[in-house]
Amino acid sequence: MLKVDLEEIAEKVVNKCMLVKEGEVILVNGGIHNFELVENIAVNIKKAGAFPVVMARTDRLEQRSVNEVDMEYLERTPEYYIRWLEDIDGMISVDAMKDPRILATLPEEKIGAVRNGGRPVNNKFQEEKIRWTGIGYPTEEKAEMFGIDYGEFWDMFWKALNTDYDTLRNNGEKLAGKLSTGNKVHISSDNGTDLEFSIKDRHILVDDGIISPDDVARGDIGNNLPCGEVFCAPLENSANGEAFFDLAFYRGNKIKGIHAVFKDGRMVEASAEENEEVFNQVLENSQGDKDLIGEFGIGINPEVKKAIGYTITDEKIIGSIHIAIGENRMFGGKNESTLHWDLVMLDPSFQVDGKQIMDRGEHLI
Repeated sequence: MLKVDLEEIAEKVVNKCMLVKEGEVILVNGGIHNFELVENIAVNIKKAGAFPVVMARTDRLEQRSVNEVDMEYLERTPEYYIRWLEDIDGMISVDAMKDPRILATLPEEKIGAVRNGGRPVNNKFQEEKIRWTGIGYPTEEKAEMFGIDYGEFWDMFWKALNTDYDTLRNNGEKLAGKLSTGNKVHISSDNGTDLEFSIKDRHILVDDGIISPDDVARGDIGNNLPCGEVFCAPLENSANGEAFFDLAFYRGNKIKGIHAVFKDGRMVEASAEENEEVFNQVLENSQGDKDLIGEFGIGINPEVKKAIGYTITDEKIIGSIHIAIGENRMFGGKNESTLHWDLVMLDPSFQVDGKQIMDRGEHLI
């Protein structure tokens, strides 16, 4: 397994990815199992002359906070937190879950209540343009859940996070250039995908790991690490056709072989080969524009070698596409929802205004 310098990672996150400035207040979230990284991030924030506010969670705390609390309290909005966000300039969140399977049996209606209560909080993030960076974290429990060797998972994750950002940006900008003047996108695959939608006049974004002032000015206030995608918000009512997604995970449940039908932007039918009931429960207990197309993304990180079910890496695979449903205001869309769900398809083809950009997972640029 790779030896990872978490201090070096933290310095990179604070000074290159988030571009923390003197005097800023940065919220840092994480778990007990990865608190060394959280600690290093907080110290580097202080070194930059800014102020870290550190919060930590555990799997058991998350489980008990849902299982043992009444619905009426779960769906309450934390008004104090909304007021507090007026003083927050950015947020860095390290994946706090050590074993997502502990949440697999929680009632979805309770999870939906928590998300609905937090809806005004998400709105506040948009209004205040609070920068955010979400960082994954590999664990043995996740590797077991995804069915991948832990050493392989560990190495792939950290190689992907430490990829050459400059090369990634250059490749991403070349691809974005092919899309920037485009209108009609047509995606197809051997699994039955035949989906069309419009990206006309929508800004094409490159997730290169850095939240620059230009990004913030355009409303692109967040990123994920590992980074590596080109994405945009399609016109919300423009998607028509069928899409096949290979797999997704939700709270420890693997959902395989998702077949979805879109009409005028909305997902009107959906089925799955495995755990279809989980997929339906998520939609039923989400609010707002939960079933509208929200994102078209193309993976460009060369260090992610395979899809395993961990969305933060799966959607970065070169040769993959992901379509999200739900919330997309953070990158120029109009959907307002408690749900943003990325669904990944492998080895697809797509055209923009009739010009082939990807053929069965191979980039043609």
